[in-house]
This record gives sequence, structure tokens and C-alpha cells, in this order.
Amino acid sequence: MKVGFVGLGIMGKPMAGHIIKGGFETYLFDLNTNEVNELVELGGHACGSNKEVAENSDVIITMLPTAKHVSQVLSADDGLAKNGKAGSVIIDMSSVSTEESKAFASKLKEYDIHFLDAPVSGGEPMAIEGKLSIMVGGDENQFNKVQPIFQAMGENIVHFGESGTGSAAKIANQIIVSTNLAALSEACVYASKAGIDLNKLFEAIHGGLAGSAVMNAKMPRIIDRDFEPGGRIETNFKDLGNIQSSANAIGVPLPVTNLVKEIFSSEVANGNSKKDHSYIINFFEKMGNFQTPKGGKS
Repeated sequence: MKVGFVGLGIMGKPMAGHIIKGGFETYLFDLNTNEVNELVELGGHACGSNKEVAENSDVIITMLPTAKHVSQVLSADDGLAKNGKAGSVIIDMSSVSTEESKAFASKLKEYDIHFLDAPVSGGEPMAIEGKLSIMVGGDENQFNKVQPIFQAMGENIVHFGESGTGSAAKIANQIIVSTNLAALSEACVYASKAGIDLNKLFEAIHGGLAGSAVMNAKMPRIIDRDFEPGGRIETNFKDLGNIQSSANAIGVPLPVTNLVKEIFSSEVANGNSKKDHSYIINFFEKMGNFQTPKGGKS
């Protein structure tokens, strides 16, 4: 299979790198040509447009910031839909709403192009290691066909059902991640102001019921006050918007998640959108008039 990849950002670049290393003939496009050139050194092929990717690929992956970007890449005159091969597969691995994934699948069907929604979990570290969790919706035959490509990027790969179900699974994932980030931040501010060394707190609880992948990934960064982005606040806030939209569409109240969304909104409004999403601790620090010390202990 010849594989196209559009969107070589924090997540997309290492994902595309694993596909190249997996032996797939890979065609690349991103507005940032530096990222493309780095992957060309690994054996990828640079393309000058989405059209060129479409004309050369049997399977095309999109990994883009928002549904608006995905829609533009798919639907423009030089986009993937109008220039793709009949019978080809487009896999959107971006985080979009369930309804948007269903709309993309319906649109591509008009061009005899298959669509899989396949968002991921694991963030930049797991993208770099090639150990992402991949949640897939769409035709099972097409899922089976492209399974070797997924296996180049991830370890935990699950097909959920029809179009949109992969995105729905990612939404459930992000509910858990976002509320965990808020709970972890609140707990760290409380414990630190109470005089607890955060290093000792992490040692004591990370292996118990309170422990989580979120804690393991983010509490050391909170202790070090390292908020260089792995997952940005603005990206998590966008995901929370998708969550709210999809939940409203099927009539599911999300009182805790919607409160967390407002915490993220506050950090975006205060100019912190580019920081790592663990920086929502800033909200709780301001509320408590206390900043957790670098190193975990005053």
C-alpha cells in the first residue's frame, strides 16, 4: 500500500515516521516544509499539495488541528476527495466530534472513497514510541485492510463499529483525561499548601487507586514546573468543545466535564493556550493563592 500523510505536527510527524520505518511508501504534505524534509531523510516522499498526495496514495491519513482543517483538506478543489482514487481509504486520526466524522464519511462516499475515523490517545510520548492507542470507526473490511498501518503507529488498536464510533470513543477518553487533569491539579495545590512534599505524595499514591496514566505522565511535570507542551491547553479545550457538542446531540448531560471545560476556557482567556494542558494547575493556584514549588517541596 502507498500511504499518504497530511498534517505533520507534534503528533503527526512521529506517526508518519513510524509508517516510513515500517516499510510503507509514504507521501507527505504539510505547510511546514521543515517537518516534511526531516521525514524525507527517513525515506518519505515530499508532495507540494494535498492533490499530489491523493494522486499517489492508496491510503491517506489526516492528522490536523480541527474539523475545519480536515474539511478543507478533504473538500477543496485540490483536496483529497476530488483527487483521490476510487476505492481508496482516508483515515482521519484528528480529534473531531462524532457528528463531524459521520459527515466526512458520507461526503467521501459520493467519491467512492472509504473513510475511517481513528483518533488516538497517548500524546506525544506514545506517538514517538509508536505505542498509541487507536480507536477506529468505519467499515470492518477496510479496518482489516489497513491494520498493518495502524500497527506501525500503535499497540492498542480497537475497532468499535460504524463511522463515528472511533470519535465517540476518543470523546469518552478525553472526558476521563480532562477531569483527571483537573483533579490532579486540585490535589497538588491542596497537598503542597498543606506542607506535603509532592515527590513523596506521588511515591505514596501513584500505585494505588488514585494512580493513573495521567498522574504518571503529568505529576512529575507539575513537580518540575515543566509546562512545555506535549498536549496543549488549546487542543484539550477544542476536544472539550467536541465533547459538549456530541453530548448535546444525543442528550447526555456532562456536569463535571462542562465545569472542567470552563477551567480550560479560563486558561485560554489568560493567554496560556500554548502551554501543556497540565498547566491548568495555574487556575487552582490562583484560586488558592499558592504556587506549588519547583522540585515539589518548599
